[in-house]
Amino acid sequence: MQSRTQVNKPVVASNAGLSLEQEAMDPEPTEQDADAQEDVEPVKEKASLDKAEEALDPCLTHSADNTAFDQAFDYLNTKFCQPAIWFDSFFVDDRTQEDARAGTLVRWTNDFSYYFKEGFKYRANLNARFNLPGVNQKLKVIIDSQGEDDPFAFLKGPDDEGERDIGLRYDWYAKDRVSFNIKANFKPKLEARWRYTYPISQGTITRLTQKIYQEKKVTGESTEFDIEHSFDEDFLLRWSVVAQYENRDNGWEFGSSVNLYHYISSKQALNYIASIYGVDTPYHYVENARIAITYRQNFARDWLFFEITPEYNWSKEIDTDRLDQAIITFRLEVMFQNI
Repeated sequence: MQSRTQVNKPVVASNAGLSLEQEAMDPEPTEQDADAQEDVEPVKEKASLDKAEEALDPCLTHSADNTAFDQAFDYLNTKFCQPAIWFDSFFVDDRTQEDARAGTLVRWTNDFSYYFKEGFKYRANLNARFNLPGVNQKLKVIIDSQGEDDPFAFLKGPDDEGERDIGLRYDWYAKDRVSFNIKANFKPKLEARWRYTYPISQGTITRLTQKIYQEKKVTGESTEFDIEHSFDEDFLLRWSVVAQYENRDNGWEFGSSVNLYHYISSKQALNYIASIYGVDTPYHYVENARIAITYRQNFARDWLFFEITPEYNWSKEIDTDRLDQAIITFRLEVMFQNI
């Protein structure tokens, strides 16, 4: 399998810039000097490659402290990041891509879904995240038409309508294991998010995300926990659990999902999904459960993607019977990103 990390070849300086006087002062190289130079050049070239790779690899971690504990963290985080960052970028998993390291992202998605009991439905969404020109790079504009600010967005199907959202996010702090940002929009809503990442081993990492928000008269909080295990470069398993509470009549909400990402090639991947979502007010019941497989492929241009997602969904609303049905969704997506 080809490597997913591309490293630019180093630029080798030449003698073209030397003056004639300098060249005249230099003695003619002997055969021994030529042999020594041939031995030195590969070493210099390898050092240049290592430096170039270190500069370009976003997975490399360097803690501020140089203790054995921090060195162990750097090693584990760097090794685990290699497959995880590819899957998160390819599938655009917003639970991780919203971190402070993320740059510009623009997504226009078109979902064509066929519900075997409800018929055909179409849905279009536009999401964007970018820096304002001439402003601090930590300040980003957020445009969200898919409700991805909802901590349960990753559990929902193609027919779940999200709230439209335009706002600003300030990435206050991002260093080593910890990141913190503040987000405000025009609902109005103010949200603070803190995240802590910790690698357990070379193949396993955990992530804890805590959000506190105020939206008009509603105060709420959500707690998200992810644990990820990389079997190798081809398979990544992620288990996620979310709990949310608001000071109104809807009480607690809970959700959990298991995702198995499967790398096929640099332009193709699969995502096997199982999820469940429930509430405790006014009744204790599972509101939605689904199993699905998503095939995603990049085609024609670097910014064009399509997805095919067959799934089976069990949904229920208050005072209605549970609706079980198969759904198949075709997504056409235009995406530009600089992560």
